[in-house]
Amino acid sequence: MGSSFWGFVGAIVIVAILSDGLVRIIRASKSGGSKQLTQKIEDLEEDIALLEQELEDSKRRIEVLEKIVTDEKDYLSRQIDDLANNP
Repeated sequence: MGSSFWGFVGAIVIVAILSDGLVRIIRASKSGGSKQLTQKIEDLEEDIALLEQELEDSKRRIEVLEKIVTDEKDYLSRQIDDLANNP
């Protein structure tokens, strides 16, 4: 008699867990969860593209600064003047 009671309680717990999982799946499918995830992924891809462009711009600026720092002093003043005259 004791083992059938615990078997019954175990069956109720398993049914409750499965029911909860099923309810969560149904709610997620009705709420458009996949649409939200798709939109979030697209937004992140746009952010990545912008960050990659900013990185490339920063690399170009660093290259210019490295050239200015490593060139001779006379050439440096001419380059600074050129940069000031050509924005």
